[in-house]
Amino acid sequence: MTITTTPLITPPNSLIAYRDAHVIDDGDIAAATVLVRMSQGTRPGEPSDLAWVALGLVLRTSRDGHTCVDLDRIADWAADTNFEDSHHVSWPTNPGEWVAALQTMPALVGNPGDRTPLILDDHRVYLARAYAQENSIASILTRNNAENVNVLLGGPGTGKTTEVARRLVERFSDGSNTPRLALAAPTGKAATRMTQVLYDRCVEQQASREVINALTNAPARTVHSLLSFNPHRTPRFKFGPSNPLPYDLVVIDEASMLSSSLMFQLLEALPPDAEILLVGDPDQLASIESGTVLADIAASSRKPKSLLASRTQELTIQHRFGADSGIAALASAVRDGDTQRALEVLSSNPTDITWVDTSDRTSLDTLIEEIVAHALQVCEAARANDDDSVLRIQREMQVLCAHRSGTMGATGWNGRIEARLGSRADTAWYAGRLIMVNRNTPSLNLSNGDVGVVMATTPDSRTEAVFGQPGQSQRVPTSRLKNIETVHGLTIHKSQGSEYGHAVVVLPDRRSRILTRELLYTGITRAIDRLTIVGTRGVIEAAIARPIRRASGLTARL
Repeated sequence: MTITTTPLITPPNSLIAYRDAHVIDDGDIAAATVLVRMSQGTRPGEPSDLAWVALGLVLRTSRDGHTCVDLDRIADWAADTNFEDSHHVSWPTNPGEWVAALQTMPALVGNPGDRTPLILDDHRVYLARAYAQENSIASILTRNNAENVNVLLGGPGTGKTTEVARRLVERFSDGSNTPRLALAAPTGKAATRMTQVLYDRCVEQQASREVINALTNAPARTVHSLLSFNPHRTPRFKFGPSNPLPYDLVVIDEASMLSSSLMFQLLEALPPDAEILLVGDPDQLASIESGTVLADIAASSRKPKSLLASRTQELTIQHRFGADSGIAALASAVRDGDTQRALEVLSSNPTDITWVDTSDRTSLDTLIEEIVAHALQVCEAARANDDDSVLRIQREMQVLCAHRSGTMGATGWNGRIEARLGSRADTAWYAGRLIMVNRNTPSLNLSNGDVGVVMATTPDSRTEAVFGQPGQSQRVPTSRLKNIETVHGLTIHKSQGSEYGHAVVVLPDRRSRILTRELLYTGITRAIDRLTIVGTRGVIEAAIARPIRRASGLTARL
């Protein structure tokens, strides 16, 4: 008896050229191979070379921040590659060619409603899970004509928190039953700030005792905490469709940082009659995971026929900066992608902006001296054990870097500043060291992203760090601090939700995939009174010209 076996399908050699051009990588090829081999016995037929490439692109969507591959914008996928320098890489711009290639894999690629690993919906290709999540987000946001959804948009300093406070005061005094309130944000740092600022705004508006009690009894927490996330449990989220959240009103701050998957989990856990208020700036950096949910919602709300149009309020009047503020003018130009206007602002030498070209060694050295002088002020206040003073001085100036590594990255600036501090930085826990917590630590009342300052050793030889803000600080023994890093220089990503008297935004020496319009805008809008931009004209132009390209079908579905 002779037993015959079907040879396993192997990736074509042509994929090597796509890998070398950084279109896909070895992991994408390996994952695609597993899927193709799993489907091999289901329906005969070997995928075309272009089908292999398309499969690799879809498999890496979440890693690249997309929820799908938009074949109508397929040229965008080549923007960050070296394929133009390769004579061995084919890159059709006609969506029909890609659709035809995908249709050579009927066991893997299906239409909406099919139970296949990939779903082709018009000219968008999804992993099945991402497709289901996007559909669910759109369905929940628009159910009952979106009557339980409210969206509040606005840049920094436009009064979003003040408006939230006003709405809470109104909601608690409308004569109906007192709503069960939940406040949340994507990160612990943002949640802490939400609680503090919202409380202050409600006090300013002379909110009723019911509102103040609601804020005091239900301080903001992370969205993961709100949903009771536990990675070691099945299901990982305690609250969901079969166990909805016990709240009537849920307010989410910094919603631009919510990924598609987390927004899906949140909306799935909402009771059908619960209200949700999403608050944020759609022009800031999106989630480090896939999706641009708030930006998609904002884009949809600007279409007259959208159900969310009447449910969305966009605040545009800037209260943080004066009418003649250079910072406001630059932020507006960068947000709008107007390179010429941005360069005109920088070149006009406004009183609140300094532009330092990295090739200008003298100006760069002068800036370094100013930064070191500020670090020395922090050290002296820490040595004097003056908590309020050290926290106030720390927020007066901060270096914000586009990159983490490199001489112009956060690690480079940390090393540069500590070297200049000399003997003051001769121990790991020196007085004046700026540190950031990188993990939520409820037992210490600290959140991922909280920044503190190491203080002078106490008389009983203990070393402590102070966190919080002037008048509302706490001391924590350094022996209990784990997962921390030095942040004389901080990445722009980590600075979201913070503001500083003088923000020094440092761009890399050359163009990079990380440097985008949204990253530059986020860095600029951390400044309150002064802004310094460190970077060449070419790098600034490249950043403004490069918006985040994240493919999603959510705007269309809404």
